[in-house]
Amino acid sequence: MNYRGRRGNGQRKQKRLHETNDTESEDNSPMVKLFKMYQAELDARYDKYERLVKKSRDLTIESKRIIFLLHRVSSDGNKNEILQEAESRLYALFKDVISGISSELTKRELYQFLRAFSPGLQEFVEAVSFYYYLKNENVVHIEEIYNPDFLQKISNEDVSDPNPEKETVESGLPLASLLTPIDFILGIADLTGELMRKCINSVAAGDIDEPFRLCFVLQSIYEALSNHNYNKELKRKLFVLKNSLQKVENACYAIKIRGSEIPKHMLADFFSNEEDYKENTELDI
Repeated sequence: MNYRGRRGNGQRKQKRLHETNDTESEDNSPMVKLFKMYQAELDARYDKYERLVKKSRDLTIESKRIIFLLHRVSSDGNKNEILQEAESRLYALFKDVISGISSELTKRELYQFLRAFSPGLQEFVEAVSFYYYLKNENVVHIEEIYNPDFLQKISNEDVSDPNPEKETVESGLPLASLLTPIDFILGIADLTGELMRKCINSVAAGDIDEPFRLCFVLQSIYEALSNHNYNKELKRKLFVLKNSLQKVENACYAIKIRGSEIPKHMLADFFSNEEDYKENTELDI
């Protein structure tokens, strides 16, 4: 009889039994349990970060669509209709997306995940401020956006609103906690690009008074934001803001000096040609 094969099988079984016991003992060790707890905590944090990034992306996309909608506002009778539609969509964003972001966070986690949803809030500020300017011809204040009922208050001002009693938004953290002052400033800096486009559209529509009002607004914003150029992102946006301001200033100059020489239907093409007035200047910041 071959006892060597039986002895080898028995040794292999004992080896596997020892390995199983060692594995069970390792799984029950405090160190392994501690690392598994860390793994579960990190996985939950990564999942939350990805959810916030997705919500921020949804907020950015819808805010851009609202801005495109607001650019359709003209001097004819469609202004109130477009503003009302934009207001309802902004309120839906605040109710669904922003409240969803706030419900994901606690005060201790706010600055851990700030970079995940900050771009979306900046785009939301740009859309709200552009809407506010078209409605009131003024720049929105940060305290008005901080108010959770800001958009709801705007809705109640519209007498054509068929449902004046809108449900209040309940969320984990208020918008004042989510929206930092620097994100508000960056959103206002992005607003200047939309105001510059509005200037060109106004000239195309034959309104030669609007560029002068927008020029004053852009100059005021540039003067105010130039005192807060400590942020790297703001420095980049200030450079873009200066180019937009130069564009509007040249438009106003051309209207004032050469407006009588250029037909109104050709003014927009004249201003949109950057080679006529763009200068290669650098911003001293």
